[in-house]
Amino acid sequence: MYNYRYQIVQGFVMLLSLVYAQECNITVHDYLSEQVKIADCSKRGFREVPQALPRDITVLDLRGNKLRHISNFSFESYSLLHNLSLAKNKLHIIEEHAFYGLGRLKFLNMSDNILNLRYVYTPEMFLPLQNLINLDIRRNIPNQPTVDLYHYPDQAFTVLKKLEYLALDMAPNPSFGIGFQGLKNLKSLTFEFCFLKYLRGYTFENFSSNVDELKLTRCHLNFLEVENNVLVPFPNITKIYFDESCMHLKQALNMLSPYSGKTIEIMNFRGLNCPIFNNNEYPFALTVTKDMMKYLKTICVETLDLSDNGIVDFDENSLLSFDRPECLKHLYFKGNRFAFANGRHMDELKTFFNKSVALKTFDYSFIPVRYKLSANDFHHYAQDYHFSNSIIYLPRSLEKLVLGNVLCDDIPRLFFIRRGSNLTYLDVSFSYTNNAVVYEGNATYKTETLVLDGHFHVTLYTIELVNFINVKYLLWRSAKLFYIMHGRSNDMFLKRFIALFRKFEYLEHLDMSDNDLYILPENLLISIDHLSELSLSKNLFQSIPSEIISQNHIKVLDLSNNLLPTVDYETRAWADSMNQKHGLYFLLHGNAFECNCDNLDFIKWIQETKVNLDNRSFKCTLLNGTVITVLEAYENMHDLFSPCRNSIWLIVSSTLLGTSCIVAVIFLLYSRRWNIAVFFYRIFRKIVEKKYGKKYTYDVFVSYGGDCIPWIKKYFIPKLENEWKLKICVKDRDFYGGESFYDAEAKSIENSRHVIFLLTPIFKVSRDCLFEIDRVKHEISMQNIENIIVISKDITLKDIPEGLTHIWNYVLFIQWPENCNDHDLTWQKLRKWISGDYLY
Repeated sequence: MYNYRYQIVQGFVMLLSLVYAQECNITVHDYLSEQVKIADCSKRGFREVPQALPRDITVLDLRGNKLRHISNFSFESYSLLHNLSLAKNKLHIIEEHAFYGLGRLKFLNMSDNILNLRYVYTPEMFLPLQNLINLDIRRNIPNQPTVDLYHYPDQAFTVLKKLEYLALDMAPNPSFGIGFQGLKNLKSLTFEFCFLKYLRGYTFENFSSNVDELKLTRCHLNFLEVENNVLVPFPNITKIYFDESCMHLKQALNMLSPYSGKTIEIMNFRGLNCPIFNNNEYPFALTVTKDMMKYLKTICVETLDLSDNGIVDFDENSLLSFDRPECLKHLYFKGNRFAFANGRHMDELKTFFNKSVALKTFDYSFIPVRYKLSANDFHHYAQDYHFSNSIIYLPRSLEKLVLGNVLCDDIPRLFFIRRGSNLTYLDVSFSYTNNAVVYEGNATYKTETLVLDGHFHVTLYTIELVNFINVKYLLWRSAKLFYIMHGRSNDMFLKRFIALFRKFEYLEHLDMSDNDLYILPENLLISIDHLSELSLSKNLFQSIPSEIISQNHIKVLDLSNNLLPTVDYETRAWADSMNQKHGLYFLLHGNAFECNCDNLDFIKWIQETKVNLDNRSFKCTLLNGTVITVLEAYENMHDLFSPCRNSIWLIVSSTLLGTSCIVAVIFLLYSRRWNIAVFFYRIFRKIVEKKYGKKYTYDVFVSYGGDCIPWIKKYFIPKLENEWKLKICVKDRDFYGGESFYDAEAKSIENSRHVIFLLTPIFKVSRDCLFEIDRVKHEISMQNIENIIVISKDITLKDIPEGLTHIWNYVLFIQWPENCNDHDLTWQKLRKWISGDYLY
């Protein structure tokens, strides 16, 4: 009986274990000839550490859960763990023996919690973690501490003898006790969530001298008071990151005295000059002096980032003066405000490039210096100026050149790329300067990425001299390319544009977004056989260019935010074939899709295709103007589009009936062909005789009621007489006393080429108008009038005078629109009928 109960309990435990294990994703990978079993339990809503996972897991990911409390012995069952992540929970309590049993753990991440550094970390907490080499407890101090001196729990960390990487938060005035001296193997020290105010010479004195990487980033809440000897405890440092910390560039450069003559791989001093802390001693508008560079110039630095430091100028032998320029590989001046002016600045720049034989990256972008200057502003050097002074020869080692977003329209600067250059990345986007990048002619270059955003003319002058066969990425956004693309076929710029694309044989990524394009030039992509990503978003396409579906390697097609009412059958078939071949992401949001009978196949395709669409609920417009989603249209297709079937049958029957009638008419015309020919010959002869034998006094006689007089004076007469230069007869203006009124009307109608009746409510009861209708009937019988035009204003067809119905077969009818937006089209129609010299 006891054995039976034991088996039931054991089975229940095994079942419970299976249920918990299924809540996490268990995978096994081979890594460095060893098997790694990973339990991915992230974002599962756990409130405590799961206990029913496989005992042999080596990686446990508990990120993004709801853990608040880690109890003692919570990980005792997982003694093989090498990597544990508790990041992005709500942890604020960890008991003293919580990590018991994790003797093999090497990586522990507890970032993005609310663990109080001063109270949570007891001396016994990390005792089981004797093999830990990486500890990340960043972003745990939610607010700036108010204590004057913040003591870090050094006795808790001193037991981590093998620790190599430590990342934690930085208090305003930190105190790192002697316990940190036990971290003899520490190599990387990171402070990211930073409230720092004071950086003293003794701040880091208890850290290991073996530290070779120091990150003190995003300390931008307070202006840092920095002592010059703060880095003395780190004599072997090779990587320094101070980016976005408000300590001023002058202070950072003065801290480099311990490294004079040494080698440093990375020196990131980006964004140190914070404008909110501008003062006379540490100004945001900074001129780099020779004294400021006295330590940096002696250092063999590989990567130097001085971006966003408010540099407006530099003294002689300062910013570009290095004792060992051959060490520099990556140099960033992005976001400053200094120009390489003609004279000393240009000479120093040329000398620097000549000596920087290993330079791979040069970033001089986002530089707002000055607007266009008049000739008087720089006449002082114009006499000695020679074109050769503008040429800057770039080192052949350069791989990445960034000159984008530069506003410096003063003197020309020609950055010359020589034959044999290693340049693979060029960015000249959105720059308004006299700068130009010139490739030496008759050569093939390694350039793989071109960023030409904002310019429709760049590279269109010397393309025949340069071979861009290696370009794989072309970004040409917001460049007003419609000026070129929509030009005539013989346009010089369009020819050069197409010739440029002929060189991009191996282009893989093309982005021409936001260019107001509605067509692509014919055969633009004919030479491109490897295109895999194409973006034409934010344009004006009303149909998908046929040039696209000629491509056979597209994996991503972005046509979002255009004016597409549908996706045609050929494109849908192409998209399905591309998806079946290698997968296709088709982005279509933000278009003007229509939900109507003609679009039913497209609506079905969106829901049924296996192509990866960015959405399957695009907005579309019904015929009545209602906006719904294509998903709603698909689900309610029977109710919304039931008339479509009837219309299809109506079209079929109408087509058959029309075809039968046409065939019957053709047979009739053929059988009577000689009689018809004679009839038309007689009609034509009468028209010719009348046209050339009759002279008209007026082009138009106008018949109207009294309620139409204001409209005639304000709109009708100015349009016909002043603008169209026609002679019209208006009875209230052109009839004089002494002659019978009706005789004058009859004579005027007889001598008018056209007659216009303006139908209004008063017209029907006017005796004069009825007489004019009768007179027109007479002139029709005499064939004296070319056109009779009826314009209806504020009256329906059922209210027209009975007399007009007798001549309706001779009438050209216009219903004057109430919507003022349609008036232009109506005027054009009227002019076509009454002006013989009007070209439609």
